[in-house]
Amino acid sequence: MTIHFTKQASAFISALAALQPPPDSIWLIGSRANGRATQESDTDLIVFGSKALLDIIRSQLKQPEEVDCLVVFNGDDYQDPWQEKTGSLTKLQWLKLDASSARYVGAKWVPDEESSLECGADMGNFLHRQERAIRLWP
Repeated sequence: MTIHFTKQASAFISALAALQPPPDSIWLIGSRANGRATQESDTDLIVFGSKALLDIIRSQLKQPEEVDCLVVFNGDDYQDPWQEKTGSLTKLQWLKLDASSARYVGAKWVPDEESSLECGADMGNFLHRQERAIRLWP
């Protein structure tokens, strides 16, 4: 499977790898790692590092367009440097399979447009599925 990145995503991955100290690793998750990407898809990254790396990313890099970045800062917990997104690898059931691949349980909101119109509220369900992750760097 060939993975295509936007210019913004490629530039952001290069900028992450050039930081000092650099991340421990950068992983691709989401639709691009699982063969479901469309032209409208963003790029989802998990970056392994430290709290110091999270702070460096936040202060030295601009939030990229069309890229979601989650930084694992203590071996389990992650945070987006620019948004209020937090979680843990434990909750994702992250399992490293080998040096270049992992799997996890991803969640995607699937709206129920018909029920939303009838009830006047956002209706839908979370779809949970086994996903793969691909190590991009180093």
